[in-house]
Amino acid sequence: MKSGKNSDKYIQELEEKIIDLSLKLKSKTNEIKAADETTSKILSKLTHNLKNPVGVIFSFSEMMLEDLADYSTEKLEKHLQIIKNSATFSLALLDTISKYSRVQSPNFILKCQSINYVELINRLISEFKLDASKKNIGLEIEIPANEIFLTLDEAEITQALRIVLNNALRYSNENSTITIKVKALKNTVETTITDQGMGISDTDLPHIFEEFFVVNTYSADKQKCVGLGLAIAQKIIALHKGEISAKSILEKGTSFKITLPLTSV
Repeated sequence: MKSGKNSDKYIQELEEKIIDLSLKLKSKTNEIKAADETTSKILSKLTHNLKNPVGVIFSFSEMMLEDLADYSTEKLEKHLQIIKNSATFSLALLDTISKYSRVQSPNFILKCQSINYVELINRLISEFKLDASKKNIGLEIEIPANEIFLTLDEAEITQALRIVLNNALRYSNENSTITIKVKALKNTVETTITDQGMGISDTDLPHIFEEFFVVNTYSADKQKCVGLGLAIAQKIIALHKGEISAKSILEKGTSFKITLPLTSV
């Protein structure tokens, strides 16, 4: 009788292990399927967005080779600039896709250390001022004078912050203002970046962190957008156990809030 009970128990344990393994296998299968779908989506978007600029490069190069003897300096300069702009966009797109794929990889690991966040923000603002001045955009800055040390991957969090700052600049009108505030709370540090640009509708706002979601195909300065910047920024901030959110009023502007923990990642 005892032997029978032990046998039943063994069979039950074996069944439970099989069920557990089946669930784990299903979970991994779903992860692989999701990764395959993401890869397929990336390749599709990459092909779609590269087709036009590569076509422009080919067409103008072919035209120049056929009529090179008849080209004036002015016409040559104009067509070379078109080729350069298309090549620049293509390279930037490939770089963005590479960054997105890297942070999405399950093998991606942050290289964190203790960083003076106030110093990092001030350095970013110094870089940002020149680009802002080109559009005659003023900056209002509210940053604590004291040091705030956070455990961060400096390169990655700088990239995330730069994405949000560049978005604010790209979608701002000339002669407007961008406000940058940093506030230390009990357990977190909040960074708010607010512009007075074109804004985002209530319909589009919930989707702005989705990959390849584009509110406006072209920014205020006529740069084409592919909809990966904010997805990259959100992933980097999430890896730091932080959060990013946005509020916006159409034709009035947008405000992004980045919250990072004071504790270690």
